[in-house]
Amino acid sequence: DYLDIICPHYEEGSVDPRAMERYTLYLVEPEEYQACKPRSKEQIRWECDKPSALHGPEKFSEKFQRFTPFTLGKEFKEGHSYYYI
Repeated sequence: DYLDIICPHYEEGSVDPRAMERYTLYLVEPEEYQACKPRSKEQIRWECDKPSALHGPEKFSEKFQRFTPFTLGKEFKEGHSYYYI
């Protein structure tokens, strides 16, 4: 299974750049989720920081798998809960 994150996108000149939404998504522990406060920048999974990218909205995908051959991949264990903020 996959989780797709599609970042906010604005056509150039359509919105004041200061009003454009930007997001940082963290993968956190349950306590951090409850407090809505990540403990470290190392928990960052994605940054939606290009709201007026010429190629269109940025898209990030998280593949839920038990094993990954990629160093930046995340392994998810069956039956466990995972929290994003």
